[in-house]
Amino acid sequence: MPVAANMRGYARNPVTVPNTFLLSSEVYESNRNGFFSRTRRIYEYLIDQIYSGPLASVYSEASGKLLGLEGATKSKTFENAILTVNDFPDTFSFIQPRGNDLIPVGEHCASSENLPSEFRNFLEDPISKGTIYVAFGSYLNLEDGPEGTVEAFIEALNYFEDYRIIWSHKGNVTGAKCHIKFVNWAPQKELLAHENTVAFITHGGLKSAKEGVCSGVPMLFLPFYGDQPRNAHRFVTNGIAEALYKKSITSTDIKQKLEKLLEDPTYKENVIKVRSHYLDSPLSSLDLGAFHISRVLRRSEKEFNRFKRRSISMNHLQYLNIDLFLVILFVLFVVFKA
Repeated sequence: MPVAANMRGYARNPVTVPNTFLLSSEVYESNRNGFFSRTRRIYEYLIDQIYSGPLASVYSEASGKLLGLEGATKSKTFENAILTVNDFPDTFSFIQPRGNDLIPVGEHCASSENLPSEFRNFLEDPISKGTIYVAFGSYLNLEDGPEGTVEAFIEALNYFEDYRIIWSHKGNVTGAKCHIKFVNWAPQKELLAHENTVAFITHGGLKSAKEGVCSGVPMLFLPFYGDQPRNAHRFVTNGIAEALYKKSITSTDIKQKLEKLLEDPTYKENVIKVRSHYLDSPLSSLDLGAFHISRVLRRSEKEFNRFKRRSISMNHLQYLNIDLFLVILFVLFVVFKA
């Protein structure tokens, strides 16, 4: 949301509305208002502007050429677009200005299908206290992490013998007890929606995080990159998840935080409460997005242009009047120097 809002010309304070791409270490930061913390956020904001501006425009323009479009830089795309539809849930966004040309449609829960019998029989074991689902997305491989990461997870999960654990993992794992079932692929949405599922260990990608909320399942995050640390931060601060730090993963830390999720009922209560806020709207997010898109199609572009913010076509020097202050400082310097 911060990237889309910034490209549409919305002002934001990078201290109160951090970048989409936080560092993993920031998830566990206690004093977020300290001088050095705020200084780092300003620095990260400047770096983010370079990445989401000039560098991103290079790739955006190259993508445009594949579609037969010339000069389709990222800034020009947003400047010319009448409407931007964003799938980040408003419930987990930081408070910031926004108009009716930036529409969030992420607060939507898709219905789940029937769970295949090979999984249902395992989940519905009568002696099981519940199911723990483990998945780190299709692009991540724990074997590529710090040495001993997979072993730390195996050691921790072996402790929870009273539970049934399904782990979507494509690598070769040894040392796991029989209550852990490894699969190359799992019907994630259906597994999370099952009434026996009590915890979800995830990398914190947006799709997985939203499915966890929709299923009312407390989560243990292991964020790696991209928006995952930010998602973890928002979920931890909402009291519906715990988080691990990718550079110091230990079996003790995994075990202790997973035990908190399983034994403290407030995590489950909070995720149910958050889900009610998530879906509490006079109009579903999909219907809202469809309405705004239909409205754009019904009307001419000229009818929307008069509502565009002037800031969408201004650079930071112009928007913040930095060039004006530089001229004033230069004039003062010349006057006092003379």
